[in-house]
Amino acid sequence: MLWSKKPKPVPEKSRAVGIDLTSSRARVVTSGPGVPRPLVLDEPAEDLLLFLALDRRTPEVGRAGYAICRKAPHAVCSNFLPALGQAREWRNGRHALTPELALELALLKLRGPVTAESEAVAFALPAYLAPAQVGKLVAATAKVKLPLKGTATGALALVADRAAPLLTGKPVAPEVPAPDWVVPMRPTATGPGAVVVVDVDEYALSATVVAAERDRARLLAPGCWPRFSVKAWKDRLLDAVSDRCVRLCRRDPRDSAEAEQALFEQLDDAIDRTRAGYRVSLTVRTDRWFQDVPQHPEEFDACCATLARGSAEAVRDLLGSGTLEVPPRAVWLTHEAGRLPGLARAIHMNTPEGTAVEVLPPAAIARAAAALVPRWLAAELPRAHLDTSVPLPAALWEPAAEPVTKRLR
Repeated sequence: MLWSKKPKPVPEKSRAVGIDLTSSRARVVTSGPGVPRPLVLDEPAEDLLLFLALDRRTPEVGRAGYAICRKAPHAVCSNFLPALGQAREWRNGRHALTPELALELALLKLRGPVTAESEAVAFALPAYLAPAQVGKLVAATAKVKLPLKGTATGALALVADRAAPLLTGKPVAPEVPAPDWVVPMRPTATGPGAVVVVDVDEYALSATVVAAERDRARLLAPGCWPRFSVKAWKDRLLDAVSDRCVRLCRRDPRDSAEAEQALFEQLDDAIDRTRAGYRVSLTVRTDRWFQDVPQHPEEFDACCATLARGSAEAVRDLLGSGTLEVPPRAVWLTHEAGRLPGLARAIHMNTPEGTAVEVLPPAAIARAAAALVPRWLAAELPRAHLDTSVPLPAALWEPAAEPVTKRLR
């Protein structure tokens, strides 16, 4: 008796995909029927780190490059997104990468998991990218055959996605537990208002002032400060832990490439744990010696105090530049910005009374980008990079039609 094999079910590609792209990483969320969910891009990690390892036969994107970025920085291509359109090149052995080629390799790594889920993709991009650089990215997506439907500045997409609670005064329940010092959104605040979105990546700390108006989210003022990039914060933490190690055992982990790399890779977990209030112990190990270096959350905050204060003052100066007539309704820190030691507290201390300070969940911007896809497909949004404004859905601002009643004779 012959048995016919049951055909494998073909996944329905009806979901929309939003990609939050910065100079540090790509994060992807797919939305549609059911709850939005992140995609795994670099097994087992959800994020694809934008570090390319050039020490192998073919360049490899992701964790492989991150794992050698301190040990062999000459063999790593990183921070290439803000270099699009510039005459820059990363060389190692027989490899020579331009920013455009590096971006293509990163998008190729994204294409598999993304196209398996959807045939409609949108990108949320940093506000510091110039129109010509966005054009380079759009050309790269066409080259690797990603089904791109549109691009938008991440802060604009975020405010458009959260415009309804802003305009109605009904705040969304926070997905990230807020510290005791965070001021909650005022329940009586309704109508149009401004929001500041603060983000950070390998290139810079950035802040974008966005107005939530009756019918659109409009960009008012962008700010970008490369001296406060996430690399500067990690360099400061690595130096502080290394100096502590010298005091404990008179040995410096920065003298060993392997020890410095291993210490660097422990920083992400240590930052998250100290943010949650836990004491951490970082391990420095070489083939000849090892040392445990304990750190308390207060020590992480103290060693980054100068960076936190400078960042908060830069955001305050942006708000005081005459862009706003009234204080902003809220300051939203992305997950990457909110986890930096002392930054959220410093921004809270430098914002006006009554301005809420909130740390967003990791997938907030990618989810906002995914929410724009159906609107591009329905031709509600222009086929252009949305970097000045995003129209809000008509249902949010058009008055509801009055019910028609028949008069009885």
